[in-house]
Amino acid sequence: MLADVLIPAADDRLSASEADVAGRGLDQVLDICPELAASLRDVLLKAGVDDAATAVAHLRASEPAAFGVLAEFAAGAYFLHPAVRGSIGYAGQTARPIDPNPDYLENGLLDSVVRRGPIYRPTPVAPKHS
Repeated sequence: MLADVLIPAADDRLSASEADVAGRGLDQVLDICPELAASLRDVLLKAGVDDAATAVAHLRASEPAAFGVLAEFAAGAYFLHPAVRGSIGYAGQTARPIDPNPDYLENGLLDSVVRRGPIYRPTPVAPKHS
């Protein structure tokens, strides 16, 4: 598989195949970004029937846009796998409370702005079209 060339198994890390990048990962990525489908088909056509390592080397050298699509897809699908996220300690995006004490007020960096108060320039009125 092409993605295995980019993400081989290593130590305690899954390969792209082991993380089901071409199966469930593909489905998840296309659910999130259906606009990638045509680009992924193009990658497969450009990869041809060469072995995976040769195909990826060809894409990298001669088809940089297609290689970029492959790399983005492979990484995206790989990191959607729960075991992969768990192995790197990433629980995914989660809601976190906002600190009520804004850090931009520390060290007096904005004191002069706060003392000055709000100022603005009026926005020009756009002409009305009929």
